[in-house]
Amino acid sequence: MSQKGMLICLFVFMVCVLATSPQSVTAETLYVDSRNGCDTNQGTREKPLRTIGQAAVMVNKKTEPGPTVVKIAPGIYNLTECVIFDNNRPYTEHDRLIIEATFLPDDPNWNPALMPIILSTEDPRKPEEFSKRTETYSLKIKKSHATVRGVKFLGNPLLNNWHCCIERIGNNLDDLVVTQCVFLGDRDCSDIYCATLAMGDRFVLDHCIFVNCHACAVFWDGMEGIAGKGCTMRYCIMDGSYISGVWTCKTAQDFEFHHNIVTGSEYLWMRRSGDQIKYSLRDCIVTDIRYYSGYGIESGPTGQTGPEVTFEENNIVKQGQIILERDKNARKYLHVVKDGLGTNLSAGLFKK
Repeated sequence: MSQKGMLICLFVFMVCVLATSPQSVTAETLYVDSRNGCDTNQGTREKPLRTIGQAAVMVNKKTEPGPTVVKIAPGIYNLTECVIFDNNRPYTEHDRLIIEATFLPDDPNWNPALMPIILSTEDPRKPEEFSKRTETYSLKIKKSHATVRGVKFLGNPLLNNWHCCIERIGNNLDDLVVTQCVFLGDRDCSDIYCATLAMGDRFVLDHCIFVNCHACAVFWDGMEGIAGKGCTMRYCIMDGSYISGVWTCKTAQDFEFHHNIVTGSEYLWMRRSGDQIKYSLRDCIVTDIRYYSGYGIESGPTGQTGPEVTFEENNIVKQGQIILERDKNARKYLHVVKDGLGTNLSAGLFKK
């Protein structure tokens, strides 16, 4: 074969290899800093964005495969409208959409003041609707394989407002992890009706703290009414819930609930009327609650469940007092005090 013929064959071979190779993966990292950023910046570490909303706009324009990481610096992030993450990028379990604090609780020099704070001040009312009930949201995640990590969420100060901090609603959604986050509500000042709400499979709440929320976690229906599978709530602290620590609507029996502390709440568990799934609880403390289990609708509880509802329990402590650290400068603010009841569960923000 001539040299020219060999070159042609080599060229054809390389074209075939490139055509059959997996699509290139592009990693994307955007930095957000409410104090030092500007939304006309490119979102680099040296030139961060100012708002999480602008980060979402940039993320939502991307379509190529690869992970996305949005790094949020310490500061206050005032959301005047809901931030929605929704793009055509094919995330996977490994190449995820990650929204996280720059400094995470397991960092040796971390302290509560370094948590970025997300506050909703959205006001969707029209002038003639000031007394009408409203709904507001902080983050809507409309993608599978997403993680929210290391962020503090406050509520919305509107009266008669139903506020949700993190929502995942949509068909065919799977694998949302909310970890090492704090949800701090106040029904008089900054109300949180539902801290986290998700439908579909594998909604995982891990090492989070919920204080004074109406409902801490709502595991909504699966797609087309099918029960959501692979859902988990573990190593969480739920204090002062006005409705319940956990609310299952149509959640499969494989739901895992373990190493949690629920205290000072109206109900431990809320479910929809007629639901008699026998869920399992293990290695938890459930103390100082008014009712153990109840039925409810969107607007709130409708009453206690009867003998038709039972739970499979293993190592559930129901007596004693949970005391949380209230010093805001302490590294373990809102965690169980040293040597207090519940210390052995390792519930709270820290994984190490």
